[in-house]
Amino acid sequence: MLKKVLKLTLIGYLAGSFLSSCGVKKESFLNQYKERNLVKDKKGNYYKIVYKSKSPYGCDVFIYKSDDGQNWHKTGKIPSYGHETYKVWGYSLAYDEDKNILGFVYIGTGKGKKAVYFTKSLDNGKRWSKPIPINDDIWAERNYPKIAIKGKDIFVVWQEEPESFSSKKERPSGIYFCSSYDGGKNWSKNIWIRKGETPYIKVGEDGFVYLTYVGGENQNIIYLSYSKDKGKTWHTQASPELLLIVKEPYISFSGKSIYLIFQGMKPGISQILTGKNFNYKLYYLKSNDRGKTWSKIIKLEEE
Repeated sequence: MLKKVLKLTLIGYLAGSFLSSCGVKKESFLNQYKERNLVKDKKGNYYKIVYKSKSPYGCDVFIYKSDDGQNWHKTGKIPSYGHETYKVWGYSLAYDEDKNILGFVYIGTGKGKKAVYFTKSLDNGKRWSKPIPINDDIWAERNYPKIAIKGKDIFVVWQEEPESFSSKKERPSGIYFCSSYDGGKNWSKNIWIRKGETPYIKVGEDGFVYLTYVGGENQNIIYLSYSKDKGKTWHTQASPELLLIVKEPYISFSGKSIYLIFQGMKPGISQILTGKNFNYKLYYLKSNDRGKTWSKIIKLEEE
């Protein structure tokens, strides 16, 4: 890993010509990224997830509501039915205004297995359905689930790696996708998209399903996959190798333009030697052709 970071550092000093600044969308993109874990219903109410530690281990998970994004109150609790969960494993909340559905996915352990659980609410977060595991029944290490909803169509992705203790032939590491077309009653088999990390999924204004995630030997390539048929088949494009270490990309749309907002870090010698103070800043890339070509990197936060 040291060699990889050193390589990025050496070429990073040449990165100035690849970085540009643009003030038009900075404030909007900064707010979108900071509020990416909030959802807003058609009446203008905001919702967020809050984890609270419980004894002797695990967390209780609550849904909070606000009418102004500032003042919050607890409105419901996610039922666990005997499995444990932690915030660090990842979670995602989504809302569909056509069906007035709140959907929530998270990682939990049931009978020792680490699984992706789905639950939904039809009454603005007060009551939630019994969480069900939606991944294939295979032992694996799973993290960072994300959800998108459009009507009765629900799309979920997560990051997965084989369990180290298993001697069986395991499926490959990377980004996995699962879908339901009846509001979450039945779920498809898992689809492996590509090797990658920290995925994010969203339904575009054109009705396509878009998925972004980080890959590359140095974690410096952002992939954009899209599906015209609700996740049955996928087309994938990749950014050029960026002169940054990248994590947690986010998708935003404006007309025919797709924006990938992400955290990037250009490590210096001191970070390499100490392994500390990795200072991530926000950047974005723009594409008008679903990822075939990309703009220069635009910096959202100053050094």
